[in-house]
Amino acid sequence: MRKVQPVSFSLSDPFEIELYKHAISNGAFSKYMKRLIQRDMERGENTKNAPPQANVIHGGKNAFNGFKLG
Repeated sequence: MRKVQPVSFSLSDPFEIELYKHAISNGAFSKYMKRLIQRDMERGENTKNAPPQANVIHGGKNAFNGFKLG
């Protein structure tokens, strides 16, 4: 039995576009993700304890990156 866990990338966010391009350039996306998780486990890293990422708004036509106001 397998469990599928999708990963989404916002294609309106330039940073996430670069993450997506890098992730798919490795060919086997699932294997790549598993190796990243394995490295975190080997280092004893836990993302729950990681500092929150800064919210960066990239300027331009759609600076709210998909959020609707009002």
